[in-house]
Amino acid sequence: MKKLLIILCSGTAFLAVAVGIVVWLSWQPQAWYAPPDFSNPEVAKLADRAEYRLNEEFHKIRSEDDTWRLRISDEALNAWLSGRLEGWLTHDQEIKIPEELQGLQVHATPSGLWVAALVEIDGAAPRPIAVKLWITIKDGIAVVSPKSIRLGKVPPPLSIFEQLIKESQHKARDFVSIISLMDDREVHIREIVLEEGALVLTCRTYLPQ
Repeated sequence: MKKLLIILCSGTAFLAVAVGIVVWLSWQPQAWYAPPDFSNPEVAKLADRAEYRLNEEFHKIRSEDDTWRLRISDEALNAWLSGRLEGWLTHDQEIKIPEELQGLQVHATPSGLWVAALVEIDGAAPRPIAVKLWITIKDGIAVVSPKSIRLGKVPPPLSIFEQLIKESQHKARDFVSIISLMDDREVHIREIVLEEGALVLTCRTYLPQ
Protein backbone atom coordinates (compact mmCIF):
# COMPACT_ATOMS: atom_id res chain seq x y z
CA MET A 1 0.00 0.00 0.00
CA LYS A 2 2.83 2.36 0.89
CA LYS A 3 4.59 1.54 -2.39
CA LEU A 4 1.40 2.27 -4.35
CA LEU A 5 0.98 5.59 -2.53
CA ILE A 6 4.57 6.56 -3.38
CA ILE A 7 3.99 5.68 -7.04
CA LEU A 8 0.78 7.72 -7.14
CA CYS A 9 2.42 10.72 -5.47
CA SER A 10 5.44 10.49 -7.76
CA GLY A 11 3.18 10.23 -10.81
CA THR A 12 1.11 13.23 -9.70
CA ALA A 13 4.23 15.28 -9.04
CA PHE A 14 5.71 14.33 -12.42
CA LEU A 15 2.45 15.26 -14.18
CA ALA A 16 2.31 18.60 -12.36
CA VAL A 17 5.91 19.38 -13.34
CA ALA A 18 5.24 18.35 -16.96
CA VAL A 19 2.14 20.55 -17.15
CA GLY A 20 4.06 23.42 -15.58
CA ILE A 21 6.84 23.07 -18.17
CA VAL A 22 4.32 23.01 -21.06
CA VAL A 23 2.55 26.11 -19.70
CA TRP A 24 5.91 27.87 -19.26
CA LEU A 25 6.99 26.95 -22.80
CA SER A 26 3.67 28.24 -24.16
CA TRP A 27 4.67 31.71 -22.96
CA GLN A 28 8.20 31.60 -24.45
CA PRO A 29 8.56 33.06 -27.97
CA GLN A 30 10.54 31.42 -30.76
CA ALA A 31 14.28 32.02 -30.54
CA TRP A 32 14.21 34.28 -33.61
CA TYR A 33 11.31 36.41 -32.38
CA ALA A 34 12.58 39.91 -31.56
CA PRO A 35 10.50 42.62 -33.30
CA PRO A 36 12.61 45.67 -34.21
CA ASP A 37 11.83 49.04 -32.62
CA PHE A 38 10.79 51.54 -35.31
CA SER A 39 11.71 54.44 -33.01
CA ASN A 40 15.34 53.36 -33.53
CA PRO A 41 16.68 55.59 -36.36
CA GLU A 42 18.59 52.67 -37.88
CA VAL A 43 15.41 50.58 -38.09
CA ALA A 44 13.46 53.46 -39.64
CA LYS A 45 16.29 54.04 -42.14
CA LEU A 46 16.27 50.35 -43.11
CA ALA A 47 12.48 50.44 -43.56
CA ASP A 48 12.84 53.50 -45.83
CA ARG A 49 15.54 51.80 -47.85
CA ALA A 50 13.52 48.59 -48.21
CA GLU A 51 10.42 50.48 -49.37
CA TYR A 52 12.44 52.60 -51.81
CA ARG A 53 14.14 49.57 -53.34
CA LEU A 54 10.83 47.72 -53.71
CA ASN A 55 9.25 50.69 -55.49
CA GLU A 56 12.34 51.16 -57.65
CA GLU A 57 12.42 47.53 -58.79
CA PHE A 58 8.68 47.38 -59.44
CA HIS A 59 8.68 50.58 -61.51
CA LYS A 60 11.74 49.88 -63.66
CA ILE A 61 11.13 49.87 -67.41
CA ARG A 62 11.52 46.27 -68.55
CA SER A 63 10.63 44.20 -71.59
CA GLU A 64 7.82 41.69 -71.21
CA ASP A 65 10.17 38.73 -71.72
CA ASP A 66 12.44 39.91 -68.90
CA THR A 67 12.03 37.70 -65.83
CA TRP A 68 13.49 39.51 -62.84
CA ARG A 69 14.00 38.67 -59.20
CA LEU A 70 13.90 40.61 -55.97
CA ARG A 71 15.37 39.25 -52.73
CA ILE A 72 13.88 40.65 -49.52
CA SER A 73 15.63 39.85 -46.26
CA ASP A 74 13.85 39.22 -42.96
CA GLU A 75 15.67 42.20 -41.48
CA ALA A 76 14.41 44.63 -44.13
CA LEU A 77 10.88 43.25 -44.16
CA ASN A 78 10.55 43.31 -40.38
CA ALA A 79 11.88 46.87 -40.20
CA TRP A 80 9.12 47.87 -42.63
CA LEU A 81 6.47 45.89 -40.75
CA SER A 82 7.44 47.54 -37.46
CA GLY A 83 6.52 51.03 -38.59
CA ARG A 84 4.98 51.13 -42.05
CA LEU A 85 2.45 48.31 -42.24
CA GLU A 86 -0.33 50.02 -40.30
CA GLY A 87 -0.14 53.21 -42.38
CA TRP A 88 -0.14 51.20 -45.62
CA LEU A 89 -3.15 49.14 -44.54
CA THR A 90 -5.07 52.22 -43.41
CA HIS A 91 -4.30 54.19 -46.56
CA ASP A 92 -4.55 51.52 -49.27
CA GLN A 93 -6.70 48.83 -47.74
CA GLU A 94 -8.76 50.68 -45.12
CA ILE A 95 -7.88 47.95 -42.63
CA LYS A 96 -6.76 48.40 -39.04
CA ILE A 97 -4.44 46.06 -37.20
CA PRO A 98 -6.42 44.58 -34.26
CA GLU A 99 -5.41 46.04 -30.91
CA GLU A 100 -5.07 42.47 -29.60
CA LEU A 101 -2.13 41.87 -31.97
CA GLN A 102 1.29 43.36 -31.27
CA GLY A 103 4.82 42.98 -32.56
CA LEU A 104 4.20 41.33 -35.91
CA GLN A 105 7.33 39.66 -37.28
CA VAL A 106 8.17 37.20 -40.05
CA HIS A 107 10.98 34.69 -40.47
CA ALA A 108 11.62 32.90 -43.75
CA THR A 109 12.91 29.33 -43.85
CA PRO A 110 13.12 26.87 -46.76
CA SER A 111 10.29 24.86 -45.18
CA GLY A 112 7.89 27.79 -44.76
CA LEU A 113 7.34 31.40 -43.76
CA TRP A 114 6.84 31.96 -40.05
CA VAL A 115 4.49 34.79 -39.05
CA ALA A 116 4.57 35.60 -35.34
CA ALA A 117 3.04 38.14 -32.98
CA LEU A 118 2.04 38.70 -29.39
CA VAL A 119 -1.70 38.07 -29.25
CA GLU A 120 -4.04 39.07 -26.45
CA ILE A 121 -6.64 36.35 -25.90
CA ASP A 122 -9.76 37.05 -23.80
CA GLY A 123 -8.16 40.02 -22.07
CA ALA A 124 -5.18 38.03 -20.78
CA ALA A 125 -1.59 39.17 -21.16
CA PRO A 126 -0.36 38.90 -24.78
CA ARG A 127 1.15 35.53 -25.57
CA PRO A 128 3.49 34.64 -28.45
CA ILE A 129 1.81 32.80 -31.31
CA ALA A 130 3.50 31.81 -34.57
CA VAL A 131 2.13 30.17 -37.71
CA LYS A 132 4.25 28.61 -40.47
CA LEU A 133 2.83 29.18 -43.95
CA TRP A 134 3.59 27.79 -47.40
CA ILE A 135 2.86 30.02 -50.38
CA THR A 136 2.18 28.82 -53.92
CA ILE A 137 1.23 30.92 -56.93
CA LYS A 138 -0.80 29.67 -59.86
CA ASP A 139 -2.59 31.65 -62.57
CA GLY A 140 -2.08 34.93 -60.74
CA ILE A 141 -3.51 33.67 -57.44
CA ALA A 142 -1.44 33.12 -54.31
CA VAL A 143 -2.64 30.34 -52.04
CA VAL A 144 -1.39 30.33 -48.46
CA SER A 145 -1.43 26.98 -46.66
CA PRO A 146 -0.81 26.76 -42.88
CA LYS A 147 1.76 24.08 -42.09
CA SER A 148 2.21 24.32 -38.34
CA ILE A 149 1.50 26.52 -35.36
CA ARG A 150 3.26 27.36 -32.13
CA LEU A 151 1.78 28.63 -28.88
CA GLY A 152 5.04 30.00 -27.57
CA LYS A 153 7.28 26.99 -28.18
CA VAL A 154 4.50 24.41 -27.84
CA PRO A 155 3.37 22.76 -31.12
CA PRO A 156 -0.35 22.01 -30.75
CA PRO A 157 -1.94 19.88 -33.50
CA LEU A 158 -3.34 21.86 -36.42
CA SER A 159 -6.64 19.99 -36.04
CA ILE A 160 -7.41 22.16 -33.00
CA PHE A 161 -7.51 25.18 -35.31
CA GLU A 162 -9.31 23.43 -38.18
CA GLN A 163 -12.05 26.06 -38.55
CA LEU A 164 -9.59 28.97 -38.39
CA ILE A 165 -7.41 27.27 -41.02
CA LYS A 166 -10.37 26.80 -43.35
CA GLU A 167 -11.28 30.47 -43.03
CA SER A 168 -7.70 31.62 -43.64
CA GLN A 169 -7.34 29.36 -46.68
CA HIS A 170 -10.58 30.72 -48.10
CA LYS A 171 -9.29 34.29 -47.75
CA ALA A 172 -5.91 33.33 -49.20
CA ARG A 173 -7.53 32.28 -52.47
CA ASP A 174 -8.57 35.90 -52.97
CA PHE A 175 -4.94 37.07 -52.79
CA VAL A 176 -4.07 38.21 -56.31
CA SER A 177 -0.33 38.17 -57.05
CA ILE A 178 -0.57 40.94 -59.67
CA ILE A 179 0.38 44.52 -58.78
CA SER A 180 -1.01 47.33 -60.94
CA LEU A 181 1.29 50.32 -61.40
CA MET A 182 0.16 53.92 -61.87
CA ASP A 183 1.15 53.88 -65.56
CA ASP A 184 -1.15 50.87 -66.13
CA ARG A 185 1.69 48.37 -66.31
CA GLU A 186 1.33 45.22 -64.24
CA VAL A 187 3.90 43.32 -62.22
CA HIS A 188 3.06 39.63 -62.06
CA ILE A 189 4.65 37.78 -59.15
CA ARG A 190 5.17 34.33 -60.67
CA GLU A 191 6.91 32.58 -57.80
CA ILE A 192 7.95 33.10 -54.19
CA VAL A 193 11.01 31.12 -53.12
CA LEU A 194 11.82 30.91 -49.42
CA GLU A 195 15.42 30.91 -48.27
CA GLU A 196 16.86 30.98 -44.78
CA GLY A 197 16.25 34.55 -43.67
CA ALA A 198 14.86 35.89 -46.95
CA LEU A 199 12.20 35.48 -49.60
CA VAL A 200 12.82 35.83 -53.33
CA LEU A 201 10.14 37.13 -55.70
CA THR A 202 10.30 36.06 -59.34
CA CYS A 203 8.39 38.58 -61.45
CA ARG A 204 7.56 39.84 -64.93
CA THR A 205 6.41 43.33 -65.89
CA TYR A 206 3.68 43.60 -68.54
CA LEU A 207 2.80 46.62 -70.65
CA PRO A 208 -0.74 48.00 -70.74
CA GLN A 209 -3.10 45.95 -72.93
